[in-house]
Amino acid sequence: MRPVKKLFSENELDSDVVLEKVIQLGADFIGGEWKSVDKNQVKVTKILGGQSNHMFHVTSSTDAKEYLLRLHRLGGNHVFTDTVNFAIFSERELGPKLYGFFDGGRMEEYLPSVTLDSDRILEQEISRKVGATFPRYHAIDMPISKTRRCFQVMRESLKDYRDLGGDDYEIIPTTVTYSEHPGKVSIEDLHKEIDLMENWANELFEDTVVFCHNDLACANILELNSKRELVFIDWEFASYNCRGFDIAMHLSETAVDFRDPTPPGIKFSEELTDNPPNLHGFVEAYINADNELKNRIPSDRSGEISKLIQEVEFFWPITHLFWACFVMKLALVKYNCGVDMDVQAKDRFAIYYHLKGRTQQIWEKLRKQKNQ
Repeated sequence: MRPVKKLFSENELDSDVVLEKVIQLGADFIGGEWKSVDKNQVKVTKILGGQSNHMFHVTSSTDAKEYLLRLHRLGGNHVFTDTVNFAIFSERELGPKLYGFFDGGRMEEYLPSVTLDSDRILEQEISRKVGATFPRYHAIDMPISKTRRCFQVMRESLKDYRDLGGDDYEIIPTTVTYSEHPGKVSIEDLHKEIDLMENWANELFEDTVVFCHNDLACANILELNSKRELVFIDWEFASYNCRGFDIAMHLSETAVDFRDPTPPGIKFSEELTDNPPNLHGFVEAYINADNELKNRIPSDRSGEISKLIQEVEFFWPITHLFWACFVMKLALVKYNCGVDMDVQAKDRFAIYYHLKGRTQQIWEKLRKQKNQ
């Protein structure tokens, strides 16, 4: 465990060691008033974090600049990618300022804001606002590999699962009642599913690859108090992918609620999965904003909207396959974030197989049109 993360996990937030550490970080990376702040002038408050971060709001009764302290729960490439992306967004004023980074975490500007929750993200006005914000990020040219990553990440997750001793996986759903799934899948079965989806996506959507967030759940969207502007945060899963995958990832997660404090800590809505209320409005807002950003007058706006809806519906089950493969391995390492990872994986596999038939229908339809 990294030293700073260990220090925070083993001590109270008002303990001398924690207060001394945040003062030291403030003095090292921000300077100014932090160099003369006393422990009794500092307060550290835990902010609700996601599956990959612990976050703390650090303030002082002096003029020392408040900051957000982020400690990473995951390691490796995710942290590296997130830090690089965050630094670039900070430079381009597309997110909070970066004050500094260190082994295991970083310090960033604290933006007075509200994190969207599972209820607000379903409000039509908010959903359209998110849709209109997406193109601004999709248009960014990032200095990372332009190769689409989602399918490779799934394969890497399965390798990790196998290396941890994982074997055939039983699918017994808990919060959904779908029954189209097999009772058990092998690692080889899942590789075949990934290969199939990748082949279909290559055939239809190779020209839609853009820079993607890949994890835009409601908890990763801030609404700033000052302007009501939306800011996307937590880019550790970011890479180039098909735009339909990124949009489907966001919309599919509006059917997931992580707020239940009792086991399993997660609930999937079948109604929101099968009949997403904001799909058309979201896509319409995206198309309008994308055309405006590119200073383009569409010749067939309704056709563009219908085309993107098909893209999103095609990728919808693939987003659940992505997370199911990822959280399978977390279940094996007993990753503790208040959510039963086995329940999450099994339910996501059930949703994937439930929606797979629709994806096949879209592939058959678009393939036929393409070959005419």
